[in-house]
Amino acid sequence: MTRTTRSALLLIGALTLFRLFYGAQLGLAWDEAYYWQWSRHLDLSYYDQGPGIAYCIKLGTLLAGHTHLGVRLMPIVFAALGSWLTFLTARRWLGEAVAWWMLVLLSLAPLYAAGSLLATYDSPLVVCWALALWLLTKALQENKPALWYAVGVSVALGIASKLTMLMLAPGVLLFLALVPDYRKWLRTPHPYLAFGIALLGILPYALWDRQHEQMFSLHIQTLSRRHTDAAFGRWFLDFLGGQALFVGLIAWLAELWCLVKLKAIICDEKSRAFVLAFTLPLLAVCIWTSLRSKLEINWPTTMHLASLLPVAVLFERLWRDGRKALPLASMALNVFLCLLAFFPGAPGKLGLTLPAQPFTKLNEPYGWPELMAQTAAAGETLKAEGREVAYASVTYRVNSAMAFYLPGQPQTNGLYFNVRWDNYRLWTDQKALIGKSIVLVNDVDDEKESLPVARKYFASVEPLKPILLTRPGYNGPVKQWYITLCRDFKGYDPSAHRKGY
Repeated sequence: MTRTTRSALLLIGALTLFRLFYGAQLGLAWDEAYYWQWSRHLDLSYYDQGPGIAYCIKLGTLLAGHTHLGVRLMPIVFAALGSWLTFLTARRWLGEAVAWWMLVLLSLAPLYAAGSLLATYDSPLVVCWALALWLLTKALQENKPALWYAVGVSVALGIASKLTMLMLAPGVLLFLALVPDYRKWLRTPHPYLAFGIALLGILPYALWDRQHEQMFSLHIQTLSRRHTDAAFGRWFLDFLGGQALFVGLIAWLAELWCLVKLKAIICDEKSRAFVLAFTLPLLAVCIWTSLRSKLEINWPTTMHLASLLPVAVLFERLWRDGRKALPLASMALNVFLCLLAFFPGAPGKLGLTLPAQPFTKLNEPYGWPELMAQTAAAGETLKAEGREVAYASVTYRVNSAMAFYLPGQPQTNGLYFNVRWDNYRLWTDQKALIGKSIVLVNDVDDEKESLPVARKYFASVEPLKPILLTRPGYNGPVKQWYITLCRDFKGYDPSAHRKGY
């Protein structure tokens, strides 16, 4: 084992130990709590996405309990495995020194670093993508047809986590077409049979969708039409800015520059084709989508496993030649962003004050004990009146946080008062709630939307004083919590007030 490989393993090991320790302490983000709820309701698929993350969290909670670490255990393991596979793939195409820089760039990419800790469906997606690229590399470089079928299985598992995995297929086709030595594979059955295996990953979605009134299909159609009434190109700058935050501003600008100057950066034709093939299809789709509608910042995540490679080549070359300013500036900026992402309480301890609103995502894991103590106290108020109590919200976010943090981790309920559906539509027995009193909780002031509807279906509706949670270092509330005591539920038709998918 070379010194560089040992250093790579040490870096991955150190980061994994940090993630295990820190992940056991850090409160859950909204979506993590939601996916943990998926793991308590295992199914073929879900309203929002495929089942991969649910089964990962289920395995983690079997090993470490229904705790922060249990939720995050497998994603942390996947992050380590994905980093190692990416290092191995980069080493095969561009050598050890470049592979080391690729590992550093990924490890310091702010939102990639955060995603390596949090339990989201990008976690199994990324490790499956990294595995598929490594297997494909071995299949082509070592001329091993059998590995094509392992690629197909990897893609199928990735698809079962997130449909973005399908974008690997055009990348493979483009790669084979770009490299003359690899075009021979297009005349064999192996890539096509592997693609057939990969498509099996769609089956869970299709079966679940058929059983549940096409809820997933309708949801995806709704997402694709978001904000399409805006001016053409309205969201393009948001896409560029989002990726600058994802990998760091300097690294992102270097990515774009290296793609333009790729032939000068990477001399080897096959390595250059690898970068293009697994960057351009997803980049093109994201750019086109951002010109028409809003694009989530994490959608191009897997693209960076290839598009950062020429940046690694550039930084390795600059470092070797003694021109260290650009690599050092990129690393310094990303270290700062990573520290802010992992330790959002630091500004307060340093005597700094930041505006609260732009940093709401960073503060998602903060304050759950205080909020849940007051939520549980509201439930005790209703119980003291001799009432049977349930907990509910009009959003999956609040429902999932309550389910994880309330004493006994109870099942919570979805009430659809002028809101879109989510998976709680399937988990909530509306008839069983009739006659009960409900602690209705939301994270926004919903006096104009859900509460007027609630007043139609409860004997009384009593909003309590809003809870505005503050944190040192921020000049306003980092969370808002609205609790309403709703007595004697009369029942309703959830479809009557549904507001989209």
